[in-house]
Amino acid sequence: DKSNPTHLWKAWDNFGIKGSKMIGYWVDNNPVKTDNKEVLATVYKKDHKVMVALASWASGDASVKLNIDWKKLGINPKKAVIKAQAIEGFQEAKTFGINDAIPVAQNKGWLLVIE
Repeated sequence: DKSNPTHLWKAWDNFGIKGSKMIGYWVDNNPVKTDNKEVLATVYKKDHKVMVALASWASGDASVKLNIDWKKLGINPKKAVIKAQAIEGFQEAKTFGINDAIPVAQNKGWLLVIE
């Protein structure tokens, strides 16, 4: 069942979303933005790690780069890694470099952890 959110909830639990601070994509000083105004990033911040929910409203497939305020996140960019864990029915496991372009399919998104 593709619409079953249980796998998504498990990923949130694994990250520890309950103890995180949510910073919505609409917040001006959101520490993680994309270079495409149609692909929005919402941040769940913890000490030294952050979960980023990317959602695309673009009219086709897009490719985005993340603009990250490392100081605000308290993460060292030299050691940072961006990971998508496998979430059934939602995304495959993937690791991105901090300067990589991230492909976002139309009407889809990613749940990424940066640490």
